[in-house]
Amino acid sequence: MEDVTDKNYDDFIEIEQDYQASVIEAYLAKEIRLTDLMDSLGLKRTQTIRKVQRFKAEGYKGLESRKIGLGNNKLDDKFRLQVMDLVREHYTDFGPTFAAEKLIERHRIKVKASTLRRWMIDEGVWQTRFDRQPKIYSPRMRRECRGELIQVDGSYHRWFEKRGPEACLIAFIDDATSQIMHLRMVDHESSFNYMRCLKWYIEQYGRPLALYSDKHSIFRATNTDASGNRNATQFSRACNTLGIKVICASSPQAKGRVERTFRTHQDRLIKEMRLAHISTIEEANWFLESYRQKHNAKFGVFALDPSDAHKPAGNFDLEHLLTYTVVRKVFKDLTVSFNKIRFILKQSPEARRTIGKRVTVVVYLDGKIEIYDDETSLPYTTFDKLTQAYEPQIVDRKRLGSAMQMAQAIAAVEPHHFKRNNHIMAGFRDFFHNRLMPCPSPCKMPPRKHEANIMADRAANCISIQS
Repeated sequence: MEDVTDKNYDDFIEIEQDYQASVIEAYLAKEIRLTDLMDSLGLKRTQTIRKVQRFKAEGYKGLESRKIGLGNNKLDDKFRLQVMDLVREHYTDFGPTFAAEKLIERHRIKVKASTLRRWMIDEGVWQTRFDRQPKIYSPRMRRECRGELIQVDGSYHRWFEKRGPEACLIAFIDDATSQIMHLRMVDHESSFNYMRCLKWYIEQYGRPLALYSDKHSIFRATNTDASGNRNATQFSRACNTLGIKVICASSPQAKGRVERTFRTHQDRLIKEMRLAHISTIEEANWFLESYRQKHNAKFGVFALDPSDAHKPAGNFDLEHLLTYTVVRKVFKDLTVSFNKIRFILKQSPEARRTIGKRVTVVVYLDGKIEIYDDETSLPYTTFDKLTQAYEPQIVDRKRLGSAMQMAQAIAAVEPHHFKRNNHIMAGFRDFFHNRLMPCPSPCKMPPRKHEANIMADRAANCISIQS
């Protein structure tokens, strides 16, 4: 098949050369002046004279550009073959940029990533994003029974639009019927929030056979141990104890039912809450039950098998199974450190036997903390009741919204402990002043007695806010 682009370019060159030849012949015939020829060709005097001399000596061939086929930065074919042989041998599945880095690092061969990309495309080693064939996902049949597979996921969105903060909607959807089994609005995705939702689900319907989720660190450990195995997360450990299998999807398309329902919620639920004047998470959780029932009546389908695959809760103690459990070492002074709090075990023969050993710290869904040595509960006292919630810490991207809200709340209420060396506000006490009073000059701080009155007023405000 003839290349139309090349044909048009060749025609343009031919027409341009015919025009140049005609005006040069007119100049040689003394029909026009040299200045007119310069204007016609768009060249300066010296360039015009050279072109006329080449035309007189070589004819039409003298009008061709001397730069054609003589690129200054062109690499020879031998070097190109050497590079492409290395790419085919070692870097067939590498991108052009990464392959260029490895050629410099391992073979001391320097070639630009753009040049290597062009060579790899010409040789068929690399395909551009537009040339790649889209991945096709075959449809998966629904499970036959209700409760056989429950798809779970969370969606961060501006559910309250500009009336409230960003929140996360956690959904449990039955794969067989597409019915929403549970909806819960929370501040962020966490093991505790999923455990609370699972506890409510089991109390309402029973234990499902399996949960289908993504590869979030709540459901699947991100790192492996030395042997290459993945340790169970807090949520997966609780599910295994309850006999619930956790399956992690390899792609969003695999759990498309829960993904598509979030798209519906981001259209319908937002408008429903706007009409109901809902702007907080607490109000939304009261509203979601009625919304869930209307949604299931409209979009739910019948299962192929009318039987229910849920297992009864049985004798499982959900309060003790759905917990956050960690192992900590007991020091010589009978203390255990956890979550920046130091717990002091009460003096007893059982407690002294645990010195140097590891005990289990259990955090329940209601916030209660217990320390166990095997099955023996060890009483304790808290050494520092002020949890260091204000220490700088690494926050996950999805938790940044709730962390910022906590930081704003902390900034609005002045903390009580000013002189703690490890407190984030240590050393900044002199910069606190009452905004309702005239601000002192930058070079002069307010007197101490005046500052004491301000601190007393702020303490009274803090008490009124907390109450």
